[in-house]
Amino acid sequence: MTYHRQDDWFPLVGESVQIRIHGRFVRTGIVDSVTVDDEILWLASDGVNQRQLISKSDGYEVWMTYKWESAGASG
Repeated sequence: MTYHRQDDWFPLVGESVQIRIHGRFVRTGIVDSVTVDDEILWLASDGVNQRQLISKSDGYEVWMTYKWESAGASG
């Protein structure tokens, strides 16, 4: 599965993403909300993971797979 870095966070609401910082995996989750200025997002709570604020200024990056790529791999 290929992951792609997403610099524009606002369109990601509702999408499943992977969070990294300094190249290291942090967690995966569903984007719950994004600020209008595109600088902060919240990951929805999931099981033992609480809702989490993710900020570009802290060095976090958002990565995701494109649905059309994963659909082709399984189809």
